[in-house]
Amino acid sequence: HHHHDHDHDHDHEGGEVEEYGIGTFVYYRRKPFDLGLFDDFVARKWPRDVVRAKGICYFDDERDMCYVFEQAGKQKTVKQAGQWLATMPKDELAQVLMNNPQLQKEWDQELGDRMIKIVFIGQHIKEQKDAIIAELDKCLA
Repeated sequence: HHHHDHDHDHDHEGGEVEEYGIGTFVYYRRKPFDLGLFDDFVARKWPRDVVRAKGICYFDDERDMCYVFEQAGKQKTVKQAGQWLATMPKDELAQVLMNNPQLQKEWDQELGDRMIKIVFIGQHIKEQKDAIIAELDKCLA
């Protein structure tokens, strides 16, 4: 029995990946979405080869609230996930940052922990990645 753990990214060739052309990528930005533009993209321009997408985001008109965005098939939802840590009182926040070195590394001086990070899974997604990223970038506030 051979077992290995790893935390690096690489493609596993063969099986479903090869047969169905399934791939993934992560859309990551620090600026918020404009809700109207993002809503329009999701409703009208969503790539049909995206099988699943899930991640966190926030919107320009509500910068303190973190949202979870999920898509599976035709169903798409955006739900509140609570406030960003950056909204905490300064003394509490300092304690949280002190106890979480990983959080410190990802902390932005202006935005704190606010970010957009959405994983996309789909067929032939690698060929569409740049186009999807360009469309999402147009949704940024």
